Amino acid sequence: MQRLNLILRSSLGWACAASWGNSRVFVSSMAIRKDFSTGSGSRPAPRIPLQFPLSLRMSSCDAISNGERLLSEEEGHNNQTWNELLPFVDSSHRSATITVPIYAADDDDIHFHPTTFSKLLKDTITALRDMKKSSVWVEVPMSRARLIEDMQGLGFEFHHAEGTMAKLNLWLHPDIPSKIPEYATHHLGVGAVVINSRDEILCIRELRQNYMPYKIPTGLSERGESIAEAAEREVLEETGIQAKFDSILSFRHTHGMAHGRSDIFFVCRLNPVEDDGRIPTPVPQACEVAEAMWLPLTEYRSMIEGEKDGKGHPMMAFVMNKIFDQGRFIDHKEVKSVVPGRKPTPMYFPHVNNSTTMMKN
Repeated sequence: MQRLNLILRSSLGWACAASWGNSRVFVSSMAIRKDFSTGSGSRPAPRIPLQFPLSLRMSSCDAISNGERLLSEEEGHNNQTWNELLPFVDSSHRSATITVPIYAADDDDIHFHPTTFSKLLKDTITALRDMKKSSVWVEVPMSRARLIEDMQGLGFEFHHAEGTMAKLNLWLHPDIPSKIPEYATHHLGVGAVVINSRDEILCIRELRQNYMPYKIPTGLSERGESIAEAAEREVLEETGIQAKFDSILSFRHTHGMAHGRSDIFFVCRLNPVEDDGRIPTPVPQACEVAEAMWLPLTEYRSMIEGEKDGKGHPMMAFVMNKIFDQGRFIDHKEVKSVVPGRKPTPMYFPHVNNSTTMMKN
């Protein structure tokens, strides 16, 4: 009996072997090498795209010491026959991810063609359930958005979209509530209290939506930024002032903000960089900030207390009077992670007497 052995090496470091008619495997890769073997030997053939039509039966997976996988099955071990499946890779929490290419690889790309995609996706879902996967993710570029209509009928829901890519998810256990968390339930914002050696606080006046005459520099953190990095960046962008993160004074948690998300806002203390005692002049950010200036701290306190108009700023008044003036703050220390390969993480803790010095040492 002629056997088709499939060997795969992908950029993810996977290996896969299967036998025509005797294994039930379909692998995620852009190219494979096929060898037709008979009783008289084998004849190697060139690498071919993954879209080469296969009819295989899925096999069990055994991890190999070099980090690759070998998928194989002896003849007769499983009698269930599966149709061709969409390529997928294993993802976290026992899920699988299918990535739709931005454009068809060639004219033989039948996997993601509108006429075949729905059936192949349905067969793949069945196979993933058999493999005890928890859920399946499908990444769809805007250029192939027509495929999303077929996914709706299979129970997929949008999880999030970024740039030109939408990501949909299907929970594979109807008897168990979905464990997939919402995407970006919170924004993380920062505000910077920067006070120079003349006892002046760095303030700005925005081009629009000024609830107060002046405010401290604020903004949202970017992906991958720590609280300290976000605060330093926002100060530099909005005022042109270089400042070094010192500590967190306080934070508040608010709901119903932009796009219906919640917001955690950290009020941080930063120290301005003063070379040889020279205080740098603030420069307002173009298109965002109308004015950036060093405001006498006494004048700022009068504003947030509402001494002139009775409005004030209750949150900043509390921060300055009950936290800053009392020498209270939340300190930080970088600690190593127990997870292999993960970078050290800043840990935040309350400053109490001399415990901060002891913990840092």
